[in-house]
Amino acid sequence: MTARERNSALIEAIIADGTLTDAALVDAFRSVPRHLFIPENGALTANGGALNAMGNPDRWLAAVYTDNAIVTRIEGPEVPRQRGRGAATSCSSAPTVLARMLELADLADGQKVLEVGTGTGWNTALLAHRLGDGAVTSVEIDERLLDAAREALRDAGFSPGTHLTDGHGGYPQAAPFDRIISACGVRRVPAAWLEQLTDDGIVVCPWGMLESAGVLMRLELGAGDAGAPGGSGVQGLTALGRFHGGVGFVPLRTPGPALPPVRDAGQQPDEYRLTQVDPVAPMLAFASAFAVSVMVPDWRMRRRWIGTGSGMWLCDRWGESWVRIYPYGTSWMIEQGGPRSIWDEVEEALLEWSALGEPDPSRFGLLVAADGEQRVWLDAPDGRSWPVGSPV
Repeated sequence: MTARERNSALIEAIIADGTLTDAALVDAFRSVPRHLFIPENGALTANGGALNAMGNPDRWLAAVYTDNAIVTRIEGPEVPRQRGRGAATSCSSAPTVLARMLELADLADGQKVLEVGTGTGWNTALLAHRLGDGAVTSVEIDERLLDAAREALRDAGFSPGTHLTDGHGGYPQAAPFDRIISACGVRRVPAAWLEQLTDDGIVVCPWGMLESAGVLMRLELGAGDAGAPGGSGVQGLTALGRFHGGVGFVPLRTPGPALPPVRDAGQQPDEYRLTQVDPVAPMLAFASAFAVSVMVPDWRMRRRWIGTGSGMWLCDRWGESWVRIYPYGTSWMIEQGGPRSIWDEVEEALLEWSALGEPDPSRFGLLVAADGEQRVWLDAPDGRSWPVGSPV
C-alpha cells in the first residue's frame, strides 16, 4: 500500500469507531499525512523496535500508519537502538489520541491556540490546517526536536509560530489563547497556562502521575464558578475539568533539579512480609493504578525483572522511602524502608477505592481553586476529593 492509501485507511478507521467526528478535523487529518513528520531513521515503535525508512521502507511506513505512538527522542544525547535504554522524552502520539484531544478542544474558526510540545510537528500542522498558521503558537524545550519540526512544517507548506522555550511557562508574548493543547502530561496544571487563557478558555492535555495510568483532561476556565450556569456549586474556583479515558504520555518537563532514577539501589529493608495475593496486578490494572496515583501522594513506580520473575520498585520523590516487590516461590515478598511506609499507604488506598465501589477514572475530575490549590474529585466537585501535590 502507498502512504496515501495507508493514511486514508487509518483515518477511515478512526472515523468509523466514532473518535473523529468534526468535519474540519477530518479534512485536516486527510490533508496532513503523518509520515511527513516521522524521522526516517532513529525512531522506535511503541515496543522498542528500530525504524529505518531506507533499510526497510515497508516496515517503516506500516509502523507510521499503525494507531500507535512512535518514540522519536530518548533521554540522552543519542536515540538508542536497543530497548530499555533511557526514558522517552518525545513521541508522535497515536493518531487516535491526537484525534481525541483535538475533538475535546472544540476548535472553531477565529480561535488562537497554544500548543505545548511541538514534538515532530504533526499536531502543529493539523492545528495550522484547521485554524491557519497565524492562529497557532507552538513551544518546544528541545532544540533538536524543534529544528526538525520546523523543517518538516516548512516542507509540508505550514509556517505557524514556533518557539524554543519551556512550555511550563506557556508563551505570554502571544497570549491570551482560546485553547492550550499539550501532548505532554501534567500532574499539576501550570498556573501560567490558566493565566494565559481567555475568560472561557480550555486546556486539553494528558493528566496523571503514572505514565501507564494517565487520562485525557479537558479543563475549562470559569466553569467552576458557583454562580455560573451549570457551575460546580463550589465557591472560589478558577477552573474545572473532567477526565476522558486512558492515555499514555510523555511527562511535561518541570522546573527544578532532575529526580534520581526509580531503581533498586540495594538498600536493606526496615520491614518485610510475604503475601499470597499478587500485589503487582492492581498496580498494573488501569482503574486501580489510577486510583492509587490519586490517593497516595509523592511516589513513583517502575517494573523490575529478576531471576524469579517480574516485580516492582516504588519510591518517593528522592528515593528516601522505597518498596521492593518480587516473586518468592509461590508467594510474593514485599520489602520497604525509609521514613514512610509507602506500601501501607498503597494498601489503604486500594481498600478505599474498593469501598467507594471501584470507580472508573472517568468518574474523576480536577478543580483548581483561586488560591492555586488543585484537587481531584470523585463524581462531583463538591464531593470526595484529594489534594494534588507537587509534580513528581
